[in-house]
Amino acid sequence: MNKGKNSKRIIFLVMFLSAALLSYSCISYAAKNAGMYWYSFENSEISDSRISSEYVVVDAIDTRSLNADDGGIGPFKVLGPSFTNPEVEMYEEEEEYADSVSGDLPPAAPETSRDWTEIKVEAGSTLSKLAETHSVTINDIMQANELTDQHKLREGQILYVPKNSESVQSTLDYVTQLKNEALAKRKKAEPIKVTEYVVNNGDTLWSVANTFDLDVNSLFGSNKLSDGDILKVGAVIRVPNQDGIFITVKKGQTIEKLSKEYSIFPEAIMAANEMTSESAIVNGKELFLPGAKVVAFVESNGNKRAVSKNASDSGRRGFGWPVVGKISSKFGWRKDPVRGGRDFHTGLDIRAPRGRTITAAAAGKVVHSGWMGGYGRTIVISHGGNMTTLYGHCSKLLVGVGATVKRGQPIAQIGSTGRSTGNHVHFEVRSSGRPMNPIKYLK
Repeated sequence: MNKGKNSKRIIFLVMFLSAALLSYSCISYAAKNAGMYWYSFENSEISDSRISSEYVVVDAIDTRSLNADDGGIGPFKVLGPSFTNPEVEMYEEEEEYADSVSGDLPPAAPETSRDWTEIKVEAGSTLSKLAETHSVTINDIMQANELTDQHKLREGQILYVPKNSESVQSTLDYVTQLKNEALAKRKKAEPIKVTEYVVNNGDTLWSVANTFDLDVNSLFGSNKLSDGDILKVGAVIRVPNQDGIFITVKKGQTIEKLSKEYSIFPEAIMAANEMTSESAIVNGKELFLPGAKVVAFVESNGNKRAVSKNASDSGRRGFGWPVVGKISSKFGWRKDPVRGGRDFHTGLDIRAPRGRTITAAAAGKVVHSGWMGGYGRTIVISHGGNMTTLYGHCSKLLVGVGATVKRGQPIAQIGSTGRSTGNHVHFEVRSSGRPMNPIKYLK
């Protein structure tokens, strides 16, 4: 009797061990075909000697992408692994990247189909160094990116480096596609809509701009303000649904002329104002210019050029340099480093290492300290007499709203927050809200 029971136990044990061994083999087989370990890592500290080169090691400590139904570890999903079918399907989950540089570019092609490598130019980079690093020629990179001068590279610039000489044309095709899509986007605009905002206690034009995710230039250009630093509680200001400014059409102005003056496509102006023809423009009527900023124009030899208002008075007040560094972008019209096309740069970009101290250009009161849309972490100081200075893209802010600061006092640290292409401070000088050329004020 006992002998029979023992036999049954032995048979049951053999069957159990066989099933366990079969399950382990299936799991191992599926994991191997999945190209990675997708089951129980005690930790992610695994030496190369323990893992075959065909496996991809995934950080098991990073739990941000773990879900109960993922069936695996890391930023991958295993959908319905089949032990009878060795083709285990795996899908990489999409990740959101806060990349200010490629914000307007369409999604890149899948990694497996790329004939190029997307790189961001770093300080000190040259085409010769990039060519050597990627084992291609300087001419290959220039042709693929339609560059005309191999010595003109800027920090933060996006380049597409072909994998080899045979990939130059396909890389160029992709670059052309990006440019065409960016061009098409600049020709479009949403119909203008205006919200009336009632000023609350503690509001500043800077904080309101941040609330509505607008460039502060758009609020200056949508309201008639004598002093942008002083907003009366209960006052009503106009807030557009997109960046841009309102102008009053003057005699002789046309959509074509305005598009040239402000570097905006006629199609965008007409779309924003829901116009069907250029003849709809009326002298004395208000017109919205999408993407434009507050600037003044003067006539010179029959041509118009952009200048800061009251530039001749700029020597009346001197400001100290906010940081020691190299000027990477001047005040005035330039090629937009992010979106492409021409853009009016309302300040001075001064490049410096991340973390370097930024100081107040003059004594005054802090009227904004915090995030401000594309400016990133920003400090704004009012100096009286309708004069303000702005310090954008900071990594850290050292003073708060309401603080009284002295000239040369540390107020922030260099960074690259917001819409930025590298570590620098975007420094602005404004008079009654209008951007002035900082160079004319700095001593």
